[in-house]
Amino acid sequence: MLKYLVILAVGVAMGYGYGWKDAQANTKHVAERVLDRIGGETRERMGNDVDRRFQAADSK
Repeated sequence: MLKYLVILAVGVAMGYGYGWKDAQANTKHVAERVLDRIGGETRERMGNDVDRRFQAADSK
């Protein structure tokens, strides 16, 4: 049981250190940066402009 607690404590300490350095280097939260990157990559394919889709289908 002590082994698991030591491993957990080391993991928390490493994660805290990584998060602290990341927060000092960036103004946006890591989750915001990931969502911006994901949304930016797929934004064109996931549009909901129905008129543009029908016009594209009619032009083919």
